[in-house]
Amino acid sequence: MTKKIEKTAVLGAGVMGAQLAGHLANAGIPSLLYDITQDLAEAGVNNLTKLKPNPLYKPGNTKLITPCNYKDHLDRLKDVDWVLEAVAERLDIKHKVYQQVVPYLKPSAMATSNTSGIPLADLVTALPDDLKKRFMITHFFNPPRYMRLLELVRCEETDDEVYETMEKFGSDVLGKGIVHAKDTPNFIGNRIGVYGLMVTIKTALDMGLTVEEVDKLTGTIVGRPKSATFRTADVVGLDTLAHVAKTSYDRGENDEERDIFQIPPILKELIDSGRLGQKTRAGFYKKEDKAILSIDFKTGEYTPQKRVRFDGYRIAKDRKNIGERIAALAYSDDKGGRFFWEILTRTLIYSANRIPEISDDIINVDNAMKWGFGWELGPFETWDAIGVERSIDRMQDEGKSVPQWVLDMVSSGRTSFYQTDKGKQTYYDCVTKVEKVKQPGDKTINLVLEKSKGNLVKRDWSASLIDLGEGVLNLEFHSILQPSLNPIDGSIIDMLAYGLDLLEAGKYKGLVIGHQGQNFCAGANLAGILEFCENEDWNGLEKTVKLFQDLTQRIRFSPAPIVAAPFHLTLGGGFEFIAPTSHRVAAAELYIGAVEVGVGLIPGAGGNLRLILNLMENAGKTGRLNVFPIVQKAFETIGFAKVATSAEEAKHLGYLLNSDTIILNHDHQLWEARQKVLGLIDDYEPPRYRDDLKLPGAGGRTAMLMVLKGYKSQGKISAHDEKIGQKLAYVLTGGDKAGLTKTVDEQYLLDIERETFISLAGEPLTQDRIRYMLKKGKPLRN
Repeated sequence: MTKKIEKTAVLGAGVMGAQLAGHLANAGIPSLLYDITQDLAEAGVNNLTKLKPNPLYKPGNTKLITPCNYKDHLDRLKDVDWVLEAVAERLDIKHKVYQQVVPYLKPSAMATSNTSGIPLADLVTALPDDLKKRFMITHFFNPPRYMRLLELVRCEETDDEVYETMEKFGSDVLGKGIVHAKDTPNFIGNRIGVYGLMVTIKTALDMGLTVEEVDKLTGTIVGRPKSATFRTADVVGLDTLAHVAKTSYDRGENDEERDIFQIPPILKELIDSGRLGQKTRAGFYKKEDKAILSIDFKTGEYTPQKRVRFDGYRIAKDRKNIGERIAALAYSDDKGGRFFWEILTRTLIYSANRIPEISDDIINVDNAMKWGFGWELGPFETWDAIGVERSIDRMQDEGKSVPQWVLDMVSSGRTSFYQTDKGKQTYYDCVTKVEKVKQPGDKTINLVLEKSKGNLVKRDWSASLIDLGEGVLNLEFHSILQPSLNPIDGSIIDMLAYGLDLLEAGKYKGLVIGHQGQNFCAGANLAGILEFCENEDWNGLEKTVKLFQDLTQRIRFSPAPIVAAPFHLTLGGGFEFIAPTSHRVAAAELYIGAVEVGVGLIPGAGGNLRLILNLMENAGKTGRLNVFPIVQKAFETIGFAKVATSAEEAKHLGYLLNSDTIILNHDHQLWEARQKVLGLIDDYEPPRYRDDLKLPGAGGRTAMLMVLKGYKSQGKISAHDEKIGQKLAYVLTGGDKAGLTKTVDEQYLLDIERETFISLAGEPLTQDRIRYMLKKGKPLRN
């Protein structure tokens, strides 16, 4: 049994408190945002529309936040179900705020603190006994919209119902990954994460590595954020990093690695001189004009970054699997490999020594690092990836002290922390020294486990079909060449076509297009398109584009419902894949767009048609009313390659329908998509073919061409941009057949779209743009 949370109050309108109120608003939960003065509270709300990255799914969410002050508005607390305290990290300040608000809370209200390090035992000393039962720590990571981690910490008095309410609300409503932590210094995420940062800094100093060398070795190559170590420290703030490290040192009397949390001289020098990182525009890095300089550890001065080359890095980069990349770098024998081995193994040993101190199991530790610090693999998943037995042998040869419970696990015959077999994932429990089953959440579908049950229908290089039960099929992407981006290739197309064959043959009742990779689909295979162009194989390119168009039409008119589950990057062809489906269950964090103009093209697999149809449906238009504003919006959206920065914005731009479902918890997405398919199966009918589309034709096109001409004369676009825009306008306005008294059908729009795509692909300047994108990863303006 859990309590209802329908209205909240956030205490403290600083950057973190305001963003917490903003994310509650993202979830549709109204809140009162308190601060000392009304001006501070109102400033907290107003700043939400100015912060980067954007804390809101849409600007209008601020309407759900009411600024309040402690002097005039405490009586409003009587209606609040949950009070979330997010004031300054000082116990005396928190206690003073508690004393102010407690008398106004209703008897059922729950209260929590967002503290990152103050002991729960100290916080509750200022609370009456009855409120202690309804009090706990809810530690959100900053920025709360984007960081999935929510650490929950309870005290002895905390009621089970209160704890379970926070767990369910955090997961189901706020979309967070829940980690169960203990009342220990810096809980789990910051304890392990800051240890990893500090040991990396000190090892770099000892081994003589530069800032840029360390960040090269500790970034995306090993499944960590692009900001790696030193840029991450700059983003967090060097003063904040030092404060968290000091907490671990001050309260870590029994920590065998306590001294690692002492502030190294270079970090102290930077802080003392006011160089606190990104917020002061100087830290370990400094931007000077257009150049990014890095600190020289010996002199404390900034110097140009030097090119970084390590043999181990080059070898690791050739591996596609993240675990294989980590192992390749860890076991390489160059300076970079030796450095990475040292910081990795010390972090692994430290993590193992923290159980059961900070957590009762390895799962919470792994999840904390994945959700709070952006690691692709947690410490124990990483240890499995490099080989537990092999790594232990080397650690012991080097005189490192491996935790006894890890040695006991290996001695028992179990050689990995996790194992997957026959639909179950087990993990080693160091407390009981037996394996336990890792229980999946109620609303989760794990495709790895589904395949291990024997539910794999068919597998190819870049995609698989999986039976999800009850007649529902799943199409999973796992690109052989770019698994983090999943660009559309022949393998994906073939597997989709085979899945559609199964639906049309009545062997399955519905299909989910979704997976559990890093990004849904970042578009078509540009290298393949360029190959057609360089070989001047225009017939081959035309056939390929026609195949893709026909496939998307098969999706649209499938006799069985198809539900897409897009998330994160869903660009170009990724949008064209999901747009014709029966419904979309989209992750709230969806970055979707028709971005083809960036490489000198227009959408070629139905994207123009899809956006027009979506905008018509969202506007409630039948196609026989004035559609020029809709076509104009489609022209601007595609022409400027607008990318939605949330699923909410995607509805506004027309990439999603207003009727589509948005899910905040990405882990629930496949389950929700499957449920949607099951709900659509009975009496499902595909949409009717549109042969009555009334588009502006030449008259409306003239207005668009005048705008393009104006942009060109002002120097805002190039001559090639203008040409692309002219061809895009031709397609969106209905080509030669559309007009005031004429209608066109879907196939006609697809035909002129395809012809235009091929003609643009033949342009040398377009081919230059494609080459540049493949080489540099960003658009070329030519």
